[in-house]
Amino acid sequence: MHKIWLDTDPGFDDWLAMLMLSANLDVTWLGVSVVAGNAPLATTYDNALRIKKHYHLDVPVYPGCDAPLAGAVETAQCILGDSGMNTTGEALPSVDIAAAEAAQAAQEQRSPLPHAVDALIEAVRAHAGEITLMCIAPLTNIATALQRAPEIAPLIKEIILMGGSADQGNHTAAAEFNIFADPEAADIVFRAGIALRMFGLNLCRQLLVTAAEVQQVRALGTLRAKWLAGYFEAYLRIRSADGSVPMPMYDPAVAIWLKRPELFSFAPAHVDIELQGRLTRGMTVCEFRVPRRAVANAEVAMTVDGPRAMECMMQELLGTLS
Repeated sequence: MHKIWLDTDPGFDDWLAMLMLSANLDVTWLGVSVVAGNAPLATTYDNALRIKKHYHLDVPVYPGCDAPLAGAVETAQCILGDSGMNTTGEALPSVDIAAAEAAQAAQEQRSPLPHAVDALIEAVRAHAGEITLMCIAPLTNIATALQRAPEIAPLIKEIILMGGSADQGNHTAAAEFNIFADPEAADIVFRAGIALRMFGLNLCRQLLVTAAEVQQVRALGTLRAKWLAGYFEAYLRIRSADGSVPMPMYDPAVAIWLKRPELFSFAPAHVDIELQGRLTRGMTVCEFRVPRRAVANAEVAMTVDGPRAMECMMQELLGTLS
């Protein structure tokens, strides 16, 4: 049984990861911290609350950091649209944020709701040695928690994150988006001495979805399936205008590993975050020659059985949409 705290910036693929967590009977889902990333915090938090309400996710959601530790805010809106997740169909209905926060505060018997970083620190202390942080966004919330309460580092069981790459980048030639958006935060996290599994672009490019998966969702015919299918189709069209070219799955990779770890292989590495390079800022520099050249600080995901992993993802998702 995994006790999971999710750190996220929804984002369509974050949405899929959230649905997979909700379907995984081996997961106790303790909370969600939201951060600026795919879009500004106001947008990612709104997206998280919409997903929670309309897909009946029984988990507390907290707004977190709205800017990186250093430098300007970097979003993926140029690719994902202003909302951080486009749709070819009907938009996921809005929520009354004030009412949602009031309901959660009443359930927790405190008001106002705490900042996500404070909620995360509180959860780690309450479940010492048991919490796995599932990070699928820029690492600002996590690094801020470690700066604010450094004593929690040895209380965290493991960090499993979608970020970085053992080869080429995506947001730049060298850097993956989640790391590039706040490399100073990533540097703090990778140097914290916490057990860490990195699911980078080199792994996620082995997880490919096609129009067939979109049709599987649409064929269910339910309202929740209809909403998801429109966003799924828009996500597939990022790579090709007609959706004919397979698209990698990013954030769900971590959720798939939680369900089917035997499908993945890892290699120990020492991962450094490049902070200064004019062309390489945000790069995850992976030294695999351990222990001869360096001490490993991460297990880097290297291979996955892509077809079986996609089958697992779709099985879990379809079960949440009926």
